[in-house]
Amino acid sequence: MSPASPTPDNDDHDDPAAFWFARMNSGARPGQADEEGFRAWIEADPDNKQAYRQCQIAWGALGVEAGAPDVLALRARALKSDSGAVTRRRALFGLTGGAVAAAGAGVWVLSASSPASALIVTGAGQRMTAPLPDGSEVTLAPLTRLRLDYASDRRRVRLEEGQAYFNVLADGDRPLTVIAGDRAMSAGASRFQVSLLDEGPDIVVEEGALTVADRRNGSRIVANLAAGQRGTGEGAELRIASVDVESATAWRLGRLVVRDKPLSEVVETFNRYSSDHLVIGDDRAGKVRISGSFRYDAGREFAQGLASGFDLDVVQTPDGTWRIDASD
Repeated sequence: MSPASPTPDNDDHDDPAAFWFARMNSGARPGQADEEGFRAWIEADPDNKQAYRQCQIAWGALGVEAGAPDVLALRARALKSDSGAVTRRRALFGLTGGAVAAAGAGVWVLSASSPASALIVTGAGQRMTAPLPDGSEVTLAPLTRLRLDYASDRRRVRLEEGQAYFNVLADGDRPLTVIAGDRAMSAGASRFQVSLLDEGPDIVVEEGALTVADRRNGSRIVANLAAGQRGTGEGAELRIASVDVESATAWRLGRLVVRDKPLSEVVETFNRYSSDHLVIGDDRAGKVRISGSFRYDAGREFAQGLASGFDLDVVQTPDGTWRIDASD
């Protein structure tokens, strides 16, 4: 008697391509049950073959070697199951987790059986440039979540958290729409940045033009932004001002460019990007004006620079936090 073929469990019934991609790429030779189950599934419908191919393309887009030991080890752990069934969440987390271990970047999680629907996530201190299904590119700042939703009639992404820089290619009458909070930004060929802050979306245009709509008011267009402009605020009004694009987007090179900002604001921004953590010890320190260009992946150097260049007392606490106080 042949062993029972594994099948997707209830979490996978909408994602059989992702299930089988994880199952057949575990790093070990598939067993007879896997081969029979996979063959039966892929031959049952021509769409299954295409869906599986899309998973292969999306995995390749991560830019890591599929046979890398770290990738294989994490995939194997994700696929281990006493019941022989693998959930979509475990399988795909194992796949993308291996990519993170090997590449030191963010996480790309396939959703459904197509790379056109995916979630891209970065952690503290991480930034990641990822290809979009149309050939455009997006660069994610640390602590960012971006959800893709592409179809034949639309190019749409949703910024759920953090900050992203888009390099958009023209695609006929399909603009790229970026949703962030109550804003919907649409653009053809362009370069722009969207940040989701506590006070609402912050939009910076480097090249091209961007249409900004208010999603709470029937997607009414509230402004058109041109290169060199920044748009901020929520609701029906958009505050527009000129912006130093190079400084605003310097995080893509791992740097924070600061020009005459209070230290309290600089530390807040630094903590958003860095895996290190800084705290202001007193009000006087927080009001010190700071200018400079700093690497956000070098917490020790940043703290020491504050101590030597701005007459501040900086100490590292036992938990690794850098505490900044005004000198007596």
